[in-house]
Order: sequence, then structure tokens, then C-alpha cells
Amino acid sequence: MKKKKHKLQTNENVIVFPGMVDTLISDGLAYAEANNYVKAAACFDEAKKYVVLDDVILSVYVLTLLETRRAKEAKQICEGLLEEKSPVFEQIVELYLTILLDLKEYYELNQVINRILTEYNFSDERKTNFNQLKDLSNRLANEQPLIDDNEETALIPIEKEQLELKTFKQLSFVEQEQILQQAFYRDIHSAIPEIKAIVEYPDVSPTVQTLALLLLGSAGNTDTITISKFGLTQQVNPSSPPPQTGVDRMEEINQHVQEYLQKDPSKQMLTTELLHRHAYALFPFDWQGYKNEEVAMAYIDFIKIMFGEENVHLNSLLEFIETIENSIEKP
Repeated sequence: MKKKKHKLQTNENVIVFPGMVDTLISDGLAYAEANNYVKAAACFDEAKKYVVLDDVILSVYVLTLLETRRAKEAKQICEGLLEEKSPVFEQIVELYLTILLDLKEYYELNQVINRILTEYNFSDERKTNFNQLKDLSNRLANEQPLIDDNEETALIPIEKEQLELKTFKQLSFVEQEQILQQAFYRDIHSAIPEIKAIVEYPDVSPTVQTLALLLLGSAGNTDTITISKFGLTQQVNPSSPPPQTGVDRMEEINQHVQEYLQKDPSKQMLTTELLHRHAYALFPFDWQGYKNEEVAMAYIDFIKIMFGEENVHLNSLLEFIETIENSIEKP
């Protein structure tokens, strides 16, 4: 019998023997488990020279970096994992928020929390944790100057003229979205009145209203704002949106969609995408007066209509869904 030949890995003329990387990773995990984070980080530092660490190992590596005061390196790894939609996404989000708090990047922390709570579904326990973290961040932010002494982390003030309603409403939908997206990375405090006016202006796209409201929330603004869309009106605190919105109901509604369309993955995907877009446009409202299963069935029927099926009974919820879809401007 021939012996199996192992190809030796090399890294800058250093021979990596079979099993060496696995040993480094297992030792790193063992050291982390024993709270010996210095040795754990050293093992992962060495292992990553030779292989790409998987997401689970990277999440442990990030923790060891945090514990050894290497927060900036940990932040960089987390940002890569979040962009890739890591399978351990929720754990990475929690680590990332902890890193932002450690680095005193309170503005960015609030921005991230507001956006992920709108765009993703989390358990009630995690939502509570995120909101508690945001409250802590706001308290700490109020105890330090608005602009950090470190010029590298200081935010550039927004040019508020472009957010003035008389100018803003003349722009195209794409231009409006771009300005608001860019504003998440600027100091917007001087433009708070202008952004409030955009939220309260009913003639802009409802998705633009949503984005402007999230922008205020990311800045920690707590002033009550009156927002109207789709015939609904509500007073909202940007930093503490209502406990139940269309976004909050998505998980349960999607469960019904999956149940009814499990044998038709194409329609299931289209229905889910439509629900997510509408939940975002509706925010901070929801499909008021309708149960989750009713909403799911209505969206399934709406997709059927889009496919040309004619044996669908029209009702007020379907008409409401059509109103939402017609209101969403496409870039």
C-alpha cells in the first residue's frame, strides 16, 4: 500500500506541516475557553497567516482581540463578516456593537442599531439588548464633546442647504436617497430641523420618509415628530420607534408565507422580497387591523395577480398593498 503524500503548505519560505494550522486553531479555542486571551490571540494571529479562518473561529478571534485591547483590528474583521452576511450574523452584530462602544464611536453605534432593527429580524431578547445598548451609548455620548479630540474620528458637518425642503423636494428620488444615505456619515445636528421637515412632508416618497426618520434616530434625536403616509398618521420618537411595526412583524408573516408556498420557491422568494420592501416603506406603521396570516395570504394573492391569475378576490387589504407598491419609486 502506498503512503498518502501530503502537500506541504508554505508561507514566505516557512514550511507548514500537516496538522500545524489545526493545532494552532484548537489551541486558540482552548486558551479562549480558559480566558487566556493573550495566548488565544497569538494562536489565531499565527493561524490566519496560512489559512482563511471560518466565521465561527473569526468570532472567537474577535473576542480575544477585544479582551487584549486590539479593538480596531476586531472592528475591521467584524465589518468584513457583516458585509458577507456571515452565518453567525447575530453574534457578529453584538460583537461589533460592543467594539463601537469600546472605541467610543457612539454616533456610529446608534446608526447601526437603528438600521439593523429595521432591516433584519431579531428575537425580542436581542432587540431589548440592542435598545439598552443604545440608551447606554446616548448617555455616554452626552458626557463627552460632540466632536472627538481625535480628528481622525471627527464627523464632517453636513451641508444643510441641500436638506432644506424647498431644495430637497425638487431633487429626483435617487438624489434624495443618496443625500440621506451620505448623511449617516456626517454630523447632522445642525440640520435636524431640515430633516424633521422631510419626515413630516407627505409628498416625498414614503421610503425617503423612512430613511430620514432612521437618520434622526441614528443621531439620538428624541423630539416627537408627526409622520403621515398611506392615510395613517402617528407621532413618533425617532430614537424609540413604536414596539410593533411592519418590520417587527416580518418574521411571523414570513413563516406563514413559507408554509403556504413551500412547493413554489419562486413565488415564495418574490412574496418575501415584496413584504420586506413594503415593511420598509410602511415604517413606523404596519398593516393595522390585519392578522399576520391575513397579511401573508394577501401578499400571496398579490403575487398571483402579478403572474396574471384572475381567480383572486379583491379586498381592502389587497388594495392597500397595491397603494404601497405604487408609492415605491424605483431607482
